[in-house]
Amino acid sequence: MIQQKVEIRFQKGESVRFISHHDLMRAMMRAVRRAGLPVRLTEGFNPRPRIVFPVALEVGVASLDEVVEIEFNQCLDTQEVFRRLSSALPPGLVLTAVQEMPPFRSGRIPERIHYLMHLREAGMTVTQEKIQNLLQETTLPFQRQREKRVQSVDLRPAVLAVRTTPEGDLELEARPSQNGTARPLEVLSLLTQMPLESLKKVRVTKIRMELKTPERAENQPATPSQNPHPSPSLETTPEPE
Repeated sequence: MIQQKVEIRFQKGESVRFISHHDLMRAMMRAVRRAGLPVRLTEGFNPRPRIVFPVALEVGVASLDEVVEIEFNQCLDTQEVFRRLSSALPPGLVLTAVQEMPPFRSGRIPERIHYLMHLREAGMTVTQEKIQNLLQETTLPFQRQREKRVQSVDLRPAVLAVRTTPEGDLELEARPSQNGTARPLEVLSLLTQMPLESLKKVRVTKIRMELKTPERAENQPATPSQNPHPSPSLETTPEPE
């Protein structure tokens, strides 16, 4: 059984924003090992540490609020976890908070993600009229380039809010789902009618992430007889946003 489950919040700084999500997972796993934390392992022939990222961060995006959930096989004081893990993280990753969670097998899922697109430093502007026109649309079709194909997606269900800041930057609030989410530069592409390749100069920062607990998990403590959450380990974290 899970003896303790904790939520780790940390920052992924500008200096490491181009590392992949898999590299980020490996860096966290190594830090947990160096810190000597009693991480619970999966069962079977290839045990893996039960370390879960609720959502993957897109390459090139820095973050002020990343989350990882870790299961322990013994209880520790959260301040002790913070001290040990903070000293073991590599440069560019900064621990900000550790809090205890209910010991449920199912992890929390993203409900709302806040992004900031740094338009001013890129010498770009977006008018309020363009924002209003975009938000009034019932569909926002976008051609997303995959490795060997082009995927047609509708970004509208994932776009909750778009607004400019007093400094002239652009904020996006997005709702992730199993069908994916709206990537910041994709929304900016629709606003400006510019191709994604022309927007690579725009720096993006993930400001905040709000999570919710699945209803089925609220009253189901984890026991050995229960089926695990579909993405319990490092290797099964969702694809990047």
